[in-house]
Amino acid sequence: MLDEFYPLIETLIKDVQYLEAETVKARYELSCRVQNSHRAFLRSDILSDLRSNYSENRTYQAYLEQFCDGQDPFESVEWEKRIMMLAHINQE
Repeated sequence: MLDEFYPLIETLIKDVQYLEAETVKARYELSCRVQNSHRAFLRSDILSDLRSNYSENRTYQAYLEQFCDGQDPFESVEWEKRIMMLAHINQE
């Protein structure tokens, strides 16, 4: 039955990633336009509260195991690099 939901779950993940990326970009742009006294606070908050945590959801866990080799797309190296780049956070 999970096979029937795969296209929907995949689309929802891409939608959430798109919205997360747009939020990070908007937060960064806002931090560039505020007074210096508020800039550090806004920049430290750029990556906070972007989405819910789905890792405890059994259906999401089953989806990850069956279609993603257990790798959460929101925790992939590629996704992390992209978000950090959008937030203008240097990666070491």
